[in-house]
Amino acid sequence: MPNKPPLIINFYRDSRFILGALLAGLTVLFSTQAAGQDRWFQIEATVFTNESRFGRDAEYWLPNQPELSFPENIRRLATVQDQLLIEAFLSAEDDSQETDASANEETQRNQRILSMGPEPERATDEFRLFDLLRDEYLNLPARLSDFSQTNRALEQSPDHKLLFHGHWRQRVVSADEAASIYIEDSRGRNSRPTLNGSLTIRFNEQKDRVVVDANLWLIEAAGDIEDDAEWTLPEIPTALNDPANGATRSAKNPASSFRVYPMRQSREMRSNEFHYLDHPALGLIITVRPYDPPIE
Repeated sequence: MPNKPPLIINFYRDSRFILGALLAGLTVLFSTQAAGQDRWFQIEATVFTNESRFGRDAEYWLPNQPELSFPENIRRLATVQDQLLIEAFLSAEDDSQETDASANEETQRNQRILSMGPEPERATDEFRLFDLLRDEYLNLPARLSDFSQTNRALEQSPDHKLLFHGHWRQRVVSADEAASIYIEDSRGRNSRPTLNGSLTIRFNEQKDRVVVDANLWLIEAAGDIEDDAEWTLPEIPTALNDPANGATRSAKNPASSFRVYPMRQSREMRSNEFHYLDHPALGLIITVRPYDPPIE
């Protein structure tokens, strides 16, 4: 009997230890599961100009500081038209013996089309049907936009010009894994774009926040520039070659033909809020909303 109290006390201590160990294990388990889950967000962004000469001329923009560049991991936003492809129509047989000029021209056209993303993961003879609820980096229909009124106001304003609008869903991952979105103004497909650059949406694990990295530059025609410095424009990555243009744009142009206004900003974003990134020449409005893709 004298030994019972110590046994009871030890049992009590052991129970607390076991309970603590179980709770710690569950915490690690749930944390691991949460970390392994895909974080999906629905993102909408609008880029526009600030037409005020006072704002643009208030700062002196040193050429190539910072140096303009595209991220290595970059892609275009897809459209529904991009997704409605028949692989059989896009695949051209490699016939090295073919000398007919029209056949060669068609082959080159097909190759240019195939160079424009998104590319199918594997060749099929079936329709490449889009999945509006599950496809990443697919521009969503206008009826789903929260920016319709804002964009309409920008288009009607003499103080701004709407250059880009995108609305898509994606997994948001760490900076090392994140893919950047190629940005250009809607008029840039048939001529040198007025707006170029990229937006990167990534997740900051330490602060548990979604972050946007804006790497944009506005190109403005300018016949008279006082200094002799030159801006160097980066070539558009080969993976982004637009079949409408057929080739990458020139990387270098004389300083007398244009002036460049670079914008490099990062912003931590709260979900379901409008965020505005200001700049003397450009403006960016962006929202991120958590999204749960349906389970198949």
